[in-house]
Amino acid sequence: MRSKRSSPRPAAKASATADPLNLQTTFRFLRGLKRNNDRTWFHANRTAWDAHVRHAFEDLVTMLLLDGSMTDERLAHVDPRACLFRLANDTRFHLTKAPYKTWLSAWMSPGGKDGAFSGYYIHLAPGNTHFSAGIYVPTKPAIHALRSAFTEDGIEARAFDRILASKAMRPYLPLDTEPMRVTPRGFPKAHPRLPLIRARNYLVRRDVPDRELRERGAFAVFRDAMRATAPFVRWIAARAAVTRERDDDDLSWEE
Repeated sequence: MRSKRSSPRPAAKASATADPLNLQTTFRFLRGLKRNNDRTWFHANRTAWDAHVRHAFEDLVTMLLLDGSMTDERLAHVDPRACLFRLANDTRFHLTKAPYKTWLSAWMSPGGKDGAFSGYYIHLAPGNTHFSAGIYVPTKPAIHALRSAFTEDGIEARAFDRILASKAMRPYLPLDTEPMRVTPRGFPKAHPRLPLIRARNYLVRRDVPDRELRERGAFAVFRDAMRATAPFVRWIAARAAVTRERDDDDLSWEE
């Protein structure tokens, strides 16, 4: 996904006690793992991972789900552990054969980290923290339903326009669609919303600088991002008949 310039820091602030994640400790561990991405180093530092990073990140996701359920009720009973991506890589499919990721990530949706559902993605790493929201590689019924909504160009499509035009959404634009080169079969080849009809995904994103994380805390940053993008995610969810089943050519969220 494309990188975007970070937006000015939101005015809202969270107290230090509201954030379960010690950013300094977490980034120290991730930097060490990046320098020494091997099982020997990881097992020598397993206590720090378990005691200060892994459980704290799970607590962060738990808090985000609880707060997020107030603006997106689909998150009300989601298991936080189902949202967490594993730190370990499957080296069979990893080009560098690095045994571990050097970031923490989670995809919060009704299906946990199953990207078939519209939801919210957090990616935490020194110098490379970002937030995304929307739907990534939807199922065929879901993408067809979304394309049909844009083709009809009625009240629903205009509501989508108003959401994207809102002040709260500005820091997360432009919309990332990874458009097809040709119009999908069964849809008009000439249409004012052709870029949305040709879309493969519907995503928004914002990069988060380390300074903002240090000053506000990860919970406050991601909480505000989820609140701002919730209308966009809910609009997609309401129009996409999303299931857990994926096609054989399914792609993972994390490349």
